[in-house]
Amino acid sequence: MANTLLYFIFLTVLNIFVLSNGDYVRSPGKGVQVKAAIKHSLDLKCEYHGDDHDGEFLEWYRDDVSVYKEKPGHYIIHNTKKESRLTIKIFVEADADIKKWSVKTKKPGFEEPIECQFGPIIIHAAPQGIESDRPDEKIDSPHGSVRRSQGDRITLKCIIESTRKGKQGVNDIKWEFSKNDETYSKLPDSVITSSKDIIIIDRIEKHHRGYYRCSVNDVSSIVLLRVKDRLAALWPFLGIVGIVLVLVIIILVFEKRERSARKPITTDDEENDHANDPLVRSSTKPLDDENKKRVAKA
Repeated sequence: MANTLLYFIFLTVLNIFVLSNGDYVRSPGKGVQVKAAIKHSLDLKCEYHGDDHDGEFLEWYRDDVSVYKEKPGHYIIHNTKKESRLTIKIFVEADADIKKWSVKTKKPGFEEPIECQFGPIIIHAAPQGIESDRPDEKIDSPHGSVRRSQGDRITLKCIIESTRKGKQGVNDIKWEFSKNDETYSKLPDSVITSSKDIIIIDRIEKHHRGYYRCSVNDVSSIVLLRVKDRLAALWPFLGIVGIVLVLVIIILVFEKRERSARKPITTDDEENDHANDPLVRSSTKPLDDENKKRVAKA
C-alpha cells in the first residue's frame, strides 16, 4: 500500500513537472537539428505559454557559462514576459564547439527549462561572398557592387565556406539574376556557367546591369554589376576641351571688339598730338612765311 502511494505521488509530481515545463517551448522546435552558417547570424528562442503569462526569463548560458562573459556584442539577449531570444550576431566555429545552450528563469523548480535547451549547433555550407577576376575584389557586404565598362569581360565566383567535414553543398549552388533586387529569375542567356560556383560574361552590355545572387542552403550572397558606357572615360576630357574652346572663343571675340573700338580713338589722338607738337609748329612756320612772300611778289 505504501509503495503504491509513493508511486502515485511520484507520478503526480512528475506530471506536474512535465506539464509546467511544457509551458516553455523552444524555437527551432524540439527534434529539429539546429544549423548555422559561418559569419551569419542565428536566433535561439524560448517561448512561455503558462497561465500567468510571465516566463521570468533571466539570461542564456553556453555550457553552463553565461554568455555575458563572452566578448561584448557577439551575443544579444532580448527578454519579454512571453519569450527570450538569444541572437548570435556572427556565428563562428567556436560556437559549434558548445555542447549545450540553455536559458535560465526565476521560476522555482524551473530555473533551467529542459524544453528550452539546445544541443550542439551544426555548421552547414553557405556563401560567404562573391569575388571577381580582379585581385582583391571580394564582395562580402549586403550591398556590394562591381563596376565594368561595356565590352569588358568579368568572372564572378561564389565563395563557399566549407564545413568541418570538408567542402560540401557546392553542387547545390543556385545562380539567379534580378534587375531590381526584388524578383529573381534565371541568368540571361549570354551569361556562361563555367562551373557550379563560377559564372562568366565574355562581353558586358548594358542589359547585363543588375543583381547576381548565388544561394546555398537558403543562404545567399548578392553583388550588383554596374555597367559604364564605353565612352564614359572620355566624357570628362571632352567636357574640359569644350570649356577651353568656349573660353578661347569668348576671349578672341572680346579682343576683336576691343581692337575695333580702340582704332578710331587712336587715330584722332595721333592727329591732335601732331598738331599740338611745338616742333611740328616751329618747323612749319617758316614755310608758311615763305609762301606768303611768294604770293606777295607775284
